[in-house]
Amino acid sequence: MNRLAWIRFVASRWFRSGRKVGPSLGPATAGIAVGVAALLCVIGVMNGFQIGFIDAVLDLDSYHVRIPAAGTSVSAVLSAVPGARAALQFVDVRTMVVNARGKASPLRIKVVPDTVMADDPAFAGRLTMRSGTFGAGLAVGSELARSLDIRVGDMVSVLSVQADVDTGIDAHMLEFTVSGIYHCGYFDFDAGLAFLPSSLSSGLDAGETPVIGLRLADRYDDERVIGLLEAAGIRGAEGWRTYNRAFFGALRMEKTVMLMLVGLIFIVVGVNIFHLMRKAVYGRVDDIATIKALGAASIDVRRIFMMDGIAAGAGGAIAGLVVGLLVAFNINGIFSGISAITSAINGLAGGSGKGLEFFSPDLFYIGDVPVRLSFFEVLFITGAGAASALVAAWAASARVSRIMPAEVLRDE
Repeated sequence: MNRLAWIRFVASRWFRSGRKVGPSLGPATAGIAVGVAALLCVIGVMNGFQIGFIDAVLDLDSYHVRIPAAGTSVSAVLSAVPGARAALQFVDVRTMVVNARGKASPLRIKVVPDTVMADDPAFAGRLTMRSGTFGAGLAVGSELARSLDIRVGDMVSVLSVQADVDTGIDAHMLEFTVSGIYHCGYFDFDAGLAFLPSSLSSGLDAGETPVIGLRLADRYDDERVIGLLEAAGIRGAEGWRTYNRAFFGALRMEKTVMLMLVGLIFIVVGVNIFHLMRKAVYGRVDDIATIKALGAASIDVRRIFMMDGIAAGAGGAIAGLVVGLLVAFNINGIFSGISAITSAINGLAGGSGKGLEFFSPDLFYIGDVPVRLSFFEVLFITGAGAASALVAAWAASARVSRIMPAEVLRDE
C-alpha cells in the first residue's frame, strides 16, 4: 500500500466518531453547508436590490456620463464617443406640485426631448407606465399619484420660479395635464420624479442649466469615455460613480458590512472544527504513536487530519453551494408556497383563508425578491467555506509533531 493510500484509508476511519475521540466532523460539515447557503442567499438578494436601484438611477436620472450642455451639442458628444448607445439633452427642475384640492408635494421634473422613448431604449424599458401614456403631458410616479390622489387626465399646478437682474424674482403657477403614471420600483423616483416633454414645458425649464446624458454599452467604461471627451475638447464630463458617489458608497458599505457579519458563520464553524480535531488528536495519541513507530512521519499524520478537514470543508461547501443556489433562485416560489400552505391551514382552521405574507404591500415596497449572483462572489463564498475547515485542521494537528512514540508506548 503506497503512502497516499494508507493516509486516505486512515483519514476515512478517523473522520467518523469514535468511543474515545468524541463526535464526528459531520455536524461541522453541516455547519459549513448552512453558512455557505445562507451567505449566498443573503448576498444574492442584496445584490438584486442594489443592482435594481443602480439600474433605475442610471436609466432614468444620472446616465453613465453627464456633460454640461453649454457650448456642446449631442451630435458632438456622439462623434467623440463611437459606440455610445444614446445621448440626449435634459433639464432638471426642482419645484413644487399642487393637486386640485391644494395638497402640495416637492417634485423634481426632468424635461426631456419629445423623442426620448425612441432615442433611448433603456429609458423606455425602465419607465413602465401603469396607466396613460408618455408624451402628452406630465408623467408622474405611482407613489406621488397615490399621495396626491392624481389620476390620468387630472390637472396639476407646478410652481415656476424665475429670476432676472432687471425684473427680479417672478413666481407663478403653471398648469399641466397628467398624461401617465409610471412605476420603476425605486421609491424615491416613484414619489418625487416626473418627466415632461420639452415641447410642453411652457417655459418651466427657462434659466436652468441643460445637461447631456450619455449612455454607454459598458457602464464601467466611463473613465475612458471621459478621456475621449476631453481629447475632443469637451470639458466638465462626470462619470456616474462620481456623480452618485454618496448613494453608491452607502450601498457598497452596506454590502461589505453584511458580508462580514454573515461571514462570522465561517469563523464559528472553523473554531468548532479546530476544537473537534484537537480533541481527536488528544484522543488518538496511542494510534498516532503507533503509526509513527511503524515509520510514518509527522507530516504524514498531519496529512490525515488535513484530509479530514478537506473532506469536511469541501463537502460542506459543495452542499451549501447547491442548496444556496436552489433557494436563492427559487426564493419567490418558496415564499409563495409557504404562503399557500399557511393559507390552506388557516382556511381549514376556520379563519379567513389569508396566508402568511412575507412582503405585504402594506409594509414593503416590493413585489418579487430580485436575486443577482456573480461568478466571483459564488467562488469566493464557496472557497471561504472550504478554507475555514482546512485552516482549522492544520492548526489543530500542530501537536502531532510533538508526540514521541517511545514515551507514549513506554507509558502504555
